[in-house]
Amino acid sequence: MLKKVLQSLAVILVVLLLQAGVTLAEEGTPKTGDPAWDTLSQVKKDWMLKLYDIVVVDRPELKPVADDSLEWRLKEMEYDTKKFQYMSDKHPDMIVRDKGLHAFANLDWFPEFSEELSRKDPAFAELEKKIKILKEELSKSKNLKALEEFINNLSKNEEHKEKFKQFTTELARVQKILSSNAVEVTRKNQ
Repeated sequence: MLKKVLQSLAVILVVLLLQAGVTLAEEGTPKTGDPAWDTLSQVKKDWMLKLYDIVVVDRPELKPVADDSLEWRLKEMEYDTKKFQYMSDKHPDMIVRDKGLHAFANLDWFPEFSEELSRKDPAFAELEKKIKILKEELSKSKNLKALEEFINNLSKNEEHKEKFKQFTTELARVQKILSSNAVEVTRKNQ
C-alpha cells in the first residue's frame, strides 16, 4: 500500500516538474527560419528536458543542480540562436553546412561580433552576462560532479537505452535536413 502511494506521489511530482520544465523550455530560443538550426534546437531542448526528467525521477536529490543546469543550458541555446541569426544575416558564408552537425552547431564567433550584436540588441549583452553568472554558480555546486556522472552513465542503463537511440535517430533526422539545406544553399550560390 505504501509503495503504491509513493509511486502515485512520484507520478504527481514528475507531472509538476514536467510542467515546470516545459515552462522553462518555452521561454527563449527564438526561431531563426533555418530548418536545420530550428530543428536541431528543438531536438536539443527536448533531449535536455528528457534528461532533466530522468534525473528528477531517478535521483531527486540532484534536482536543485539539475534545475540550475537546465536553466543555464536553455539560456545558452537562446544565446547560440541569437548568434546564429546574426551570422545568417551578416556572415552566412561562415556557417558550415557541409561538415556535419558538430561543425554546423559550433559557430566561429569573434569578440567583434558580440560587440556589434550587443550594440544592436542590448538583450544579447544581458544574456551573455546571465550565462556567465549561471555557469559560475553552477560550477560551485557541490552536486555538479554527481549530476554529470549520473548523466554520463545513463546510456549504459538498459532502462534508458531506447531514449538514447531515439535521440540519435533525431540527430540523424537533423543531419538530413542540414544536408538537403546545404545542397539548396550551394545551388543558390552557383
